[in-house]
Amino acid sequence: MEIKVRNVCPIAVSKVDRLAKEKGLSRQAFLKEHIETLSIMEEVAKQEQAIDDLYDRTIETMQRCSDAMTNMDRTFNKLFGEDDE
Repeated sequence: MEIKVRNVCPIAVSKVDRLAKEKGLSRQAFLKEHIETLSIMEEVAKQEQAIDDLYDRTIETMQRCSDAMTNMDRTFNKLFGEDDE
């Protein structure tokens, strides 16, 4: 598919050309790469947020499990008369 962009500031075009040259790409290849990257950025951000949320929930669950194990250990020690050391 073809995209045409008109009335781009000459300074911006010069900068794009310089960046493309630094990467060893044509202007077209450079812009194509950036447009394609831009098109998926929102989805990537959503996935990163989902991973962060999962991480937080996992940490909370691990803390609850640790607390439960500590309580079970205390109960065990009380039942069998062992010290809390």
